[in-house]
Amino acid sequence: MRQNLSFFKTLKSVMAICLIGLGFTLSSQAQTKQISGKVTDDSGDPLPGASITIKGTSIGSITNVEGVYTIASKVGDVLVCSFIGYESSEATVNGNTLNFSIAFSENNFDEVVVVGYGTRKKSDVTGSISSISSKDFKDQPIIRVEDALQGRAAGVIVSRTSGSPGEDVKVRIRGVNSITGNNDPLVVIDGIIGATLSALNPNDIESMEVLKDASATAIYGSRGSNGVILVTTKQGSSKPTFSVDYFTAISNVPKQLETLSAGDFANIENQRRISSGGSPIFTDSEVSGLRSSGGTNYQDLFFKTGVSHNVQLSTSGRAGKIGYFMSGNYANQDGIIINNGYKRLSGRLNLTSQINDKLKVGFNMFATNENQFNNLNDRREYQGSLITRALTYDPTTPVRDDNGAYIDFSSRALAHLGYNPIADMNTRTQSAITNRINTNLNLSYQFLESLNFTAIGGFGSSNGSTENYFTTPPLPSANYSGFNSSGIQLSNILTWNKTMGIHDLKVTGVYEIQEGTNKSNGYFANNITVPGGFYLAELNQAAGINNDYSKSGIVSQMVRAEYILKDNLFVTGTVRRDQSSRFRDGFNTGIFPSVAVGYSLTDLPFMKENTAISALKIRAGWGQVGNQNIAPYSTYPSVNINSKYLFDGAQVTPGSSPDGYGNPELTWETTTQSNIGIDVGLFNQRLNLTVDAYQKNTTDLLLQVPVPNFAGGGSVLRNVGEVKNHGVDLNLGGAVINTGGLRWDANLSVSFIKNEVLSLGGPDEIQGSFDNIDGSGRPLNVIQVGQPIGQFYGETFLGTWKTSEAAEATKYGAKPGDAKYQRGADGNIILGAIGNGTPTYSWGFNNTFSYKNFDANIFINGMGGYNVLNVVDGILVGATGNQRSFLSPVQLNQWTPENETEIPVGGQNRTASSRYVEDGTFARLNNLSIGYTLKDIGKIPSIRIYASGQNLVLLTKYTGYDPEGSDKDYDNGNSDSAAGVNVGAYPNPRVLTFGVKFNL
Repeated sequence: MRQNLSFFKTLKSVMAICLIGLGFTLSSQAQTKQISGKVTDDSGDPLPGASITIKGTSIGSITNVEGVYTIASKVGDVLVCSFIGYESSEATVNGNTLNFSIAFSENNFDEVVVVGYGTRKKSDVTGSISSISSKDFKDQPIIRVEDALQGRAAGVIVSRTSGSPGEDVKVRIRGVNSITGNNDPLVVIDGIIGATLSALNPNDIESMEVLKDASATAIYGSRGSNGVILVTTKQGSSKPTFSVDYFTAISNVPKQLETLSAGDFANIENQRRISSGGSPIFTDSEVSGLRSSGGTNYQDLFFKTGVSHNVQLSTSGRAGKIGYFMSGNYANQDGIIINNGYKRLSGRLNLTSQINDKLKVGFNMFATNENQFNNLNDRREYQGSLITRALTYDPTTPVRDDNGAYIDFSSRALAHLGYNPIADMNTRTQSAITNRINTNLNLSYQFLESLNFTAIGGFGSSNGSTENYFTTPPLPSANYSGFNSSGIQLSNILTWNKTMGIHDLKVTGVYEIQEGTNKSNGYFANNITVPGGFYLAELNQAAGINNDYSKSGIVSQMVRAEYILKDNLFVTGTVRRDQSSRFRDGFNTGIFPSVAVGYSLTDLPFMKENTAISALKIRAGWGQVGNQNIAPYSTYPSVNINSKYLFDGAQVTPGSSPDGYGNPELTWETTTQSNIGIDVGLFNQRLNLTVDAYQKNTTDLLLQVPVPNFAGGGSVLRNVGEVKNHGVDLNLGGAVINTGGLRWDANLSVSFIKNEVLSLGGPDEIQGSFDNIDGSGRPLNVIQVGQPIGQFYGETFLGTWKTSEAAEATKYGAKPGDAKYQRGADGNIILGAIGNGTPTYSWGFNNTFSYKNFDANIFINGMGGYNVLNVVDGILVGATGNQRSFLSPVQLNQWTPENETEIPVGGQNRTASSRYVEDGTFARLNNLSIGYTLKDIGKIPSIRIYASGQNLVLLTKYTGYDPEGSDKDYDNGNSDSAAGVNVGAYPNPRVLTFGVKFNL
């Protein structure tokens, strides 16, 4: 009720302002008249889509296809003409006609960037913001938006931890803040908060801005601690256009991991059994036969060549006062693993209408249907993924028997003891379908030249279902889950902007309401008596159901003031107040302030004499933002309502049982960040350099704290602990060459970051939740004070026990040739940190070339300063968990009394040991493309034909498929607390793409 009263009070205030504004408007009508003119470039050609604004106001107009504009103005007003890639021009109105001629410019300081609830010229920005426009990735055929961010924005690490089609891409802005919470950045699409990038069509994007420091993100308060990505989609252009873009892609696994041939496997298996006191299992003739036939290469059969198709249609233009942009996209992405893929069908409609000189209305609608088929990451296997199983399966067992039926398990119980991976993959059905629709209506009314009111109303809904059917022996199983998520948002934005001589002041006020609801339900069925697929699941002998519901909301107010003095001094101050239903009264209100200052040295006398440095600006900022990413109702005790008990020892009775503690004092995680930066324009802005240094501390971490057994055991969520991130972001880009028809645009981004856990609220370390897959039951990760998030936890490998150490080995139940690990004074093996999976630097180098009708793009990127815990390699070696046999080629050089190598022939193989910790540093040729444009083909203005390759070259010391590939424990924790752990990640494919684009 209080929220509703607050809303109506705000609405009454807005109506009052509207009436006052209308009064001023009516009194000034007689002084305003229609001004018209034409905008041309320095060659005299018209420039459609150029922007004309009255200086110091938000009133503006766009030129039509002939470069002509009209605008309501009066004598004495200063009109500003601007167009991306051209010099801005100003002129004073003294008649009915005013023409502009603007020249091409290399200066991107005058580009307009989105800063959240408004826009600013790039040269006026005080916070740390990276901007990516559609032209930066137009020559790279991409299906996922995140690929457009990778390597192009300093301070942003984009990791393709899985190459599975349609799988989420990991995006981190300036490091990792939360240990157990979500570290994904906030996504805002066309003003709607909390959107998702995964379903967005890259062809719809006009620009993306990444808000990195607290002075930039504080406008989003309790949701800005992980950084913010602002996406602006395309709008209608003055000239009608229609384009068709089609490409097909051929993908495969870049390399296969080397494993023992069937003959060598059989021979070493015999040796293993003899050394442990047993008898050979293969005869000499069988070994000879396996060497001749080669046995079965399960890895080769598991992977395949994928063929994908992508079609994009779009049209934009203007019909009278209505501008429109419409697009459609169909993507059919084939996986590089058998029976695996992803499909997406999406459509967008963006409409804008300048109703009159005061009122502008916009409407955006986006809908998508996605289907992920047999995504391996959706079901965590006890012994690693199916990829791990395929790598470690018995090469002496055929896939099928003589009758054509699948052989379910290893015929001699060798190597991996699990279900035949080829049979499993070919007979399983995992279908995850998601339907989304998002709409928003925005109204903008210009009360006065200096006063504007904008209202944005948005609604979004996601509906989905997952239908799974597994044939794993002895009897099939099935499960279903359905969900519905919906949300509404109402944003009221009042902006006052006034230029008074050398002073420019802009004040923005926001009142915002957002609410979301989530529902889910599902069932599972085991022991299906008649195998026949998912839709016979009711023929089961055991079943269960589950349901869930949650609702949360947030009410926010924000005020931002921006002041500019003489176009030299820039000051921005922001305060946001959030009230979240996820916390109890007294703990649910957060206030998040920020301030930033910038000063331009460009006009100082010593700068005017400098021919190399053409622009120089320094910036500094401080602010606080929050993180409310806990589940609704986390402050209340939870109950498991799916409990069952046999009270009479025979009849199962449904019921409920205590499940978790509540904590009424939970509140936000708070991130405090300081930033200093410098922007440098070189050689008349041909090159632009930006350097930022920052430090951010996240306090009141939301952590699960153990409860003593005498108090009930388990754990309770509390606000304890602190994490620090500090680093440097660097970006250098511009037109390196622009002469004689040849143009080379290059952009280099580099980020250095260091992460450290400062406190855990008492203990020095917390055991991780990602359990090993080798049967040991120990976690693979640990969180330690004084170290980065993402420490690997295990033993230190020392090689093998030598013959000379036989007596000492006996003390520990070992013998020469067995694996040797570091031990303490008490004789026990030492467990501790053995590496870290959090990168300390990343970089990207994007190059675009054009010469006459040819164009080319070369994009390389990399990361470094981190490790990968290659558990897959440990399982491949064998003697652990469900994989008892040796399958790694290193065993061909295993220890013998005559050749005492460091490759164990016996003893416990600890997969979480330093033996399997590798350097993850890499450099990748991410994209190489070349295109040719045919112009004026009949009635077709242009046709572009292109070919490209992605992930063509990978330089790394890592021995697995891909050093970016890592897994997460899908049952607990987040993907950062165990970063760099590989228990069978889906490899990133190598892709060759061929396409054609028609512009009509």
